[in-house]
Amino acid sequence: MDGVNNGELLTLKDLAANRAGFARSALFDRVASLLFEGEGELSPEVRVLIDQILTGLIHHVESDVRQKVARRIASLTSAPHELIKFLANDSIDIAEPVLNHSPVLTSADLIAVIGCKTTAHREAIARRAEVPADVCAALVVAQEPAVVEALLANVGAAIPRDVFGDLVALSKAVESIRDPLLSRQDMPKDLAHEMFWFVSAALRHTILEKFAIDPKELDAVFADVLTEAQGDAPHLHRQERALWSAGEVAGLIAKMRTGDLRGFTAGLAQVMGVEVPVAERVVGDAGGEALAIACRAIGADWSQFTTILRQLDYARSSSARPAANVQSIAKIYDLVSKDKAVAAISLWNVQSAAHAA
Repeated sequence: MDGVNNGELLTLKDLAANRAGFARSALFDRVASLLFEGEGELSPEVRVLIDQILTGLIHHVESDVRQKVARRIASLTSAPHELIKFLANDSIDIAEPVLNHSPVLTSADLIAVIGCKTTAHREAIARRAEVPADVCAALVVAQEPAVVEALLANVGAAIPRDVFGDLVALSKAVESIRDPLLSRQDMPKDLAHEMFWFVSAALRHTILEKFAIDPKELDAVFADVLTEAQGDAPHLHRQERALWSAGEVAGLIAKMRTGDLRGFTAGLAQVMGVEVPVAERVVGDAGGEALAIACRAIGADWSQFTTILRQLDYARSSSARPAANVQSIAKIYDLVSKDKAVAAISLWNVQSAAHAA
């Protein structure tokens, strides 16, 4: 490189031998500048000397000098590995640019930082342009909402399915990560539907629109659920469902009017072709969206659905919900096609049995 001649090499070596603090800082700053300015152009001799000086002096220079150097070399592919690792483990004001950008850091380096440094360090790693699967898994272990939210917002994060499963479980208690989870394009559909039972009405709409399951996808989705349940149980497969006839609808509504909630639930399970716990979950869902999907799946018309919804409200609380709320739930009924409602019911049945296994 033109900026480094034999005379300057001797000057650098002389400075390296000088124990004075000002000399060390001056040397460190100059050598870091050479590394930044000479990316891809330094001779092997100069590169070896630079690496030796930087890694040797990093422990002895002031924090403001380390911060300046970290910012300048954070993106360099030629930065000394040991120096970059040291900076990555420094205080966050020094480490952040390195953790955000350095291509020199390996997954093992990043996982080591994750295990021993602060939440802010983990957030910086979560924002890297690319976050490998093993690093994603390590970031989620501490269950820190700020780190999880940063990771979920990062389209370059290669989040594995099992980590998505852990995050869905975490989202039951941590509301702030629900929307970011459902904003991911790579979120597995069946795991999104796991969230249906504890998210807001708005997010239920998101799940039903964005993560609607086509009947043609069911076998593949079932395979994922069954794999996680560690086995293929015959009773988890799809069942044929009968359509409600007018008489059956009238009979179920009559059970509701007499307060026979247990009989209604058992009858609903039979008509849907699902296990009783699934029907219990549908009946017990105060939001009403699950009932809308169930009614859509079995062919009940809009009037029958709203009648059952109102009767359920009376059975549970002896009062009717506001008309505006009924209209909002009815939008779910209109939104989901019968085929996709059947697919959702099938998935709920499989998930319920898998969790019970």
